[in-house]
Amino acid sequence: MSILITVATAHNSTRDIAQRIAARLATHTSGPIDVLDVANVPADGVSRYTIVIVGSAVHMQSWLSPARKFLHSERAALATRPVWAFSVGMPDTEVHAVKEEEMIEKNVRKEVPELRGHVLFKGRIEREHLPWPGRLIFKWFPNIWKFGDFVEWDKVDAWADEVGGGLKKD
Repeated sequence: MSILITVATAHNSTRDIAQRIAARLATHTSGPIDVLDVANVPADGVSRYTIVIVGSAVHMQSWLSPARKFLHSERAALATRPVWAFSVGMPDTEVHAVKEEEMIEKNVRKEVPELRGHVLFKGRIEREHLPWPGRLIFKWFPNIWKFGDFVEWDKVDAWADEVGGGLKKD
């Protein structure tokens, strides 16, 4: 069983989470696990893998363009194997997180109807990641928006273990 974890990332938070998922999945399977940026997946790349996990950073409540293009261009290959997805974003409230997670999953399912599951993780956001208007918003609303690393590694581990448990059934 070989696993591809492919990501579109803006500031490496999504890749870091993908690496953690890969390490956790390695405790569930002895097969190879590759973590690649979507731009680096070869043309026949998806067909080389038994299982695919696709992840993307979320900007303006949407996956990054390279991830959306990957889903569309690999739609046929993804339809023939188990696929999971994860998103990395910074919703300001739990209510918005639930809505964003549902909306993104709905959009991913347009390309991968048999998606096994999707989750939204919090990521990292640093001052230098934003242009000055974005930094102003953080300054004006410090009770809502904060810079820092908000990745909940226990949630990442739990999701990877859930996916890993499903691998044994496939």
